[in-house]
Formats: sequence, structure tokens, C-alpha cells
Amino acid sequence: MISLPPLTLSLLLAASVSAQGSILVDHRCTDLKAIPIAAIAKAKKSLHIVYGHTSHGSQLTTGMSGLVKFTGGVGGPQFAWNRGGSNGALDLHDRGMAGDVGYYPKWVNETKKYLDNPAHAHVNVVIWSWCGQVSRLSSAQLISNYLKPMSELEKKYPKRSFVYMTGHLDIRRRSNTTARNEQIREYCRKNGKVLFDFADIESYSPDGRWYPYADDACNYYDSKLKKLGNWAIEWQNKHKKGVDWYDCSSAHSQPLNANLKAYAAWWLWARLAGWKPGLDSDRGHVSTTKSGPVRFSLDAGSQHAQQFFLMLGSASGTQPGMRVNSKLSIPLNYDAFTGLGLSAINTPVFAKFLGKLDRNGSATATLTLPRLNLASSGIRLDFAYLLFAKKAGFTSQALELRLRR
Repeated sequence: MISLPPLTLSLLLAASVSAQGSILVDHRCTDLKAIPIAAIAKAKKSLHIVYGHTSHGSQLTTGMSGLVKFTGGVGGPQFAWNRGGSNGALDLHDRGMAGDVGYYPKWVNETKKYLDNPAHAHVNVVIWSWCGQVSRLSSAQLISNYLKPMSELEKKYPKRSFVYMTGHLDIRRRSNTTARNEQIREYCRKNGKVLFDFADIESYSPDGRWYPYADDACNYYDSKLKKLGNWAIEWQNKHKKGVDWYDCSSAHSQPLNANLKAYAAWWLWARLAGWKPGLDSDRGHVSTTKSGPVRFSLDAGSQHAQQFFLMLGSASGTQPGMRVNSKLSIPLNYDAFTGLGLSAINTPVFAKFLGKLDRNGSATATLTLPRLNLASSGIRLDFAYLLFAKKAGFTSQALELRLRR
């Protein structure tokens, strides 16, 4: 294990902080073990959810149902859900609104009808999923039929949290589907929305491999759309059912896809109930052809209030990591990118990577990469931070970011 180059506290500068904006739930949010048990309990106690969907959207709930029975793995009865939240379960009214979000203006009218019913006054989370309509919409139609109406509903019902969602993958209409899903992501980033990134979750296998040419069934293709395989079936075949994954219904797809959607759904519920991961960002990938910021949120907890922090990056993975001192290591491998970040700390590229947490133990940092001419897409970067009081005493988990053309 490589040791981190020496650092002195005299180099640490105070940094201004701001509140976290949007909540992004994507393929990086499928580690169920990372969610504290207390956050799961709080979600079940405080959330009352209504979910409108058709077949594709059922992957979340059929996955969640299977998770309760997945006692040989990470699941179990603590993830129970039902309509009404009886016996300590999560209160989720599945298909409480008819149709899916692709049927405009029906979905808007269904939302109003449901929320205006006094019997549903306790409902505080509204989530809709798509079927295949995203792939057929123009940019203007997406705004008029989805983004604008959702924003208007948020204003009309300010005490409810509305969850935006990307549409499922569509290899035959890949160009427009990708463009419309990215339009949804960008709108959510810029306007502080909550997003469940359906498409992103089904673009990655559990080991982090990205499939840029994939469909909703988890088939993957080359750039000329020649089918090469099915990443979910291949992963399932190499791992033990009942331990590494569980069988469940998964409309139009494979059980593993619904497994991942269920894990991400519980991440979403925990976030909506107030849980904050130690390190988060407003996007999971950044374009190498367009310069744009990635905003990181650091939340170490109030027990670390006013401590100095240092954000680091790596282009060579998280294992075995770097030794900070005899008792502490950070889950990043030291490489040229790490060195670049240290040499350019608190420049416009690595803004506020060195600073001081606020009284709540929080801070923000921003990465703004210049335009890059890369031969390949999907390059992975990992980031983490360490904290200093009189000496280094805490490191965060690592957070992944992908470079895409």
C-alpha cells in the first residue's frame, strides 16, 4: 500500500459551504449495506409513498418484494412494504395512480385526483415511472408533457416530494432516448430535483462495468448494434442465487435488474427521509467534449464539525488504497491524477477540494474538467476525502465518476 505524500495543516484553507441541492439515485446507489439501519427505519416511519407505473416500472416493486425474502443475502423482513405501512412496513401505495407518466395529461390529472382526496392527505412522496415513451419524445415535448407539469405539481403541492425518473433503455432508438434521459438529468441537476435514474441503473453490472449499448432486457451490443450477450444473465450465472442475487419477477428484463432497482429504491427512500451518504455528487458521469462542473457534497456528520478536509481523486481504482498514517488509509490508489489534484488544489478545476466543514460537518467541492480528447469512453475516476483535527482521523468512502464522450 502506497503512503500519501506528507501534508501539513498549514496548507489547509477555509472553504465556503452551501446546502445540498438535488438528490440523484443511479447505479452508484445499489450498495444496500451502505445504508444505515437507522436510515431504513426512519424511512419506514416517516414516508408515505404513492407510485404510478405500468410494466417497466413494476421492476422496483417486484424487486422490493423479492428483497424481503432474500434472507440469505442482504435482504430480509426489515425491507417489508405494503399499502398502509402496517406491522412496521414501509407505506407504499403501489399503482395508486393509473397508467404511467408517458400518458399526458392523464398522469397529471391522476396525480391531482389522488392528492386532492382527503384520504391521502398523509402521502408525502409521489413517484411516476415511464414505459417506452421517452424514446419517442422531442426535447420540446419532454418539457411540455413532463418537466413543466412536474414543476407545476411541485408548486401546487409544496409539502410533497416529487421524484423524477429517466426512461428505460431502448437500443433501437438509442440516440433520442439517451438525449432525452440526459435532458431529464440536467434539468434535475440545475433545479435541485429528486431523480431516480432508471436508465443508468440498467446500464451497469454490479461489478461496475458500463454497457453503453444496452437495452432494457440487459442485452448488450457493439456500436453497430450486433448483439454480444446479456450482462445480467452472465453475472447471474457466475454468482450464487440466494446469496449474491435473488429470483424475482422483472418485467421485460432479468431478475438482477429488478434486484438493483430495489436496492436503489431503498437508497432513494433513505435519502428522502433525511439520510446523507458521506460523499455524493450531482451526476454520475461527465462529458469529455463539453466542459461542465460536477458538484460534490461532503457530509461527515456533526461530530466532525469545523474540521479541515482534503478531497482526492484517482484514475486507478480504490484498492489497495493509500496509507495516511499507521491507523488510517483512504480508499484511493495514488497515481498521476491524484498528484494533479494536489498540485492544482483549489484552482477552478479542483475548486474547494481543500477547506473546512461547517457546523453540521458538511461542505461542497466542485470538479470542472476542461474538454478532453480521449480515445475511449467510460474511464472511471474515484474520489474520497480525509479529515484533519490535530491529525488525520477520518476518511470517507469512495465515490465513482465516469468520463464519457
